[in-house]
Amino acid sequence: MKFKSTIIVLSITIIAFIGVIFSSSYAWYAYKNAESSASGKTIAEKPTVIFAQTEYVYSKTIMPIKDEDRYNYANKNGFTITVGENLKNYDAAVEISLKDIVMANELKTANYKYELLQDGILVSSGDFSNLGNATALKIMPMTKLITTSFPTTYSYELYIWLSEDETNQNELMNKGFSAKINVNSAIKK
Repeated sequence: MKFKSTIIVLSITIIAFIGVIFSSSYAWYAYKNAESSASGKTIAEKPTVIFAQTEYVYSKTIMPIKDEDRYNYANKNGFTITVGENLKNYDAAVEISLKDIVMANELKTANYKYELLQDGILVSSGDFSNLGNATALKIMPMTKLITTSFPTTYSYELYIWLSEDETNQNELMNKGFSAKINVNSAIKK
């Protein structure tokens, strides 16, 4: 009986050892085949974003504004993006979007508009009519920043307003809108 129990213990030990050998061989094989052949390195540097007030856009009292008066009366959020000396040997690109959008369905119209200016020049404009149930809106797609000296600071202004169209817009007034301005960046050597 003692011999039989020794054989059983030895068999279990050998089977466990073979299992460990096979699993470690497979792990090594999977690790070697999963290696990337892409060359390059990841850097931690990125352009610096500073908001003049806050990155949150909020409006509770919305009134119609004539398009020509938008720069005087529209909801405005300003921010700067600085490409520092540490990015001198890299190409920098940024994408600007609104996320976590909460707005009344009545405002999802062609009359509720936005404009994004970079250093006083219009770079993007649109409206919220195609937003649907989405909670994010890309304001400016990934765009390369043309930088000739370092550091370089770009000033942005985002305007959001209800455009006056000479009709009764009472159902659009005093509706709520809030979102967060999101700036993503990509760096390439």
